[in-house]
Amino acid sequence: MSKAGYIKQVASLGVVPLFMLLWVYAATAKILEFDQFKVQLSQVDFLKPLAEVLVWFIPLVEYGLAGLLLVGQTRWLGFVGSALVMSIFTIYIAGMISFSPELPCSCGGIINILTWQQHLVFNLFVTALAYWGCYRYHGIKRPNAKL
Repeated sequence: MSKAGYIKQVASLGVVPLFMLLWVYAATAKILEFDQFKVQLSQVDFLKPLAEVLVWFIPLVEYGLAGLLLVGQTRWLGFVGSALVMSIFTIYIAGMISFSPELPCSCGGIINILTWQQHLVFNLFVTALAYWGCYRYHGIKRPNAKL
């Protein structure tokens, strides 16, 4: 195996547990800091009407994505979901930087200590990794795929 092939294989194997850890960590931090997460969501004007639902829905989706990534046959779907959710989170952060930079981040855990700008850079990197995962796992068997 070439050096480039080896690096690609190691990267492919590392990105799955990285995303699983990210989603489980993010969801668990939100659940452990549930009241704070709820208050922070309620502080964002356009999220206020949905805060009661989002406070449960977001961690559930994050745990679901970790589960999809765990199983080889649903991994591609997990990366597609990860790319979509990370894209939404990244757009949200860009909006917060533009319109409400004084509001606290509702992400939970150690990501809370990042500035909005640092969080945007982090999200852009993770979003790019998710899209790379979609590309990398595109040809691998998935439910109802015709290969």
